[in-house]
Amino acid sequence: MAETELGSQAWWEHYKETVNSDPEMKVRGHDKFDENFYIEIGDDRVLIQVDSGEIDAITPNPAMNHQWSFGVEGDTEAWEEFVQEVPPAFNHEIIASHYRSAVKGDDGHLQLTGNNKVIFQNLRAFQRMLDLLRKAHNNGGNL
Repeated sequence: MAETELGSQAWWEHYKETVNSDPEMKVRGHDKFDENFYIEIGDDRVLIQVDSGEIDAITPNPAMNHQWSFGVEGDTEAWEEFVQEVPPAFNHEIIASHYRSAVKGDDGHLQLTGNNKVIFQNLRAFQRMLDLLRKAHNNGGNL
């Protein structure tokens, strides 16, 4: 979305619409995805509340009473690379990016946090939701 800044309220609303209208989120068990997770872009954190594979709410700056099972964090530059229509190697997919951060110790990549069991139980649906960040950012893109 050229006219909307990464992580702005309008950007998140467009992302929510993209996820909730995505036909793939209705198949392959993605509709069983019922977990809250957060996304941290630089210093800004948002809570994504998911019910049956659809985003119920996006809450900026979640507080102590908000709950989530896991999250994904990265600096603004890493997220800008991740949402490119054709992202660079190792920032094209969450597991590759996390590997570069957690195992290799490289800067400039995304990192998973939280309950690993829940992440991997819901990995396909979670990955699709992250891929849809790219689609929303690029007004449809090539997903």
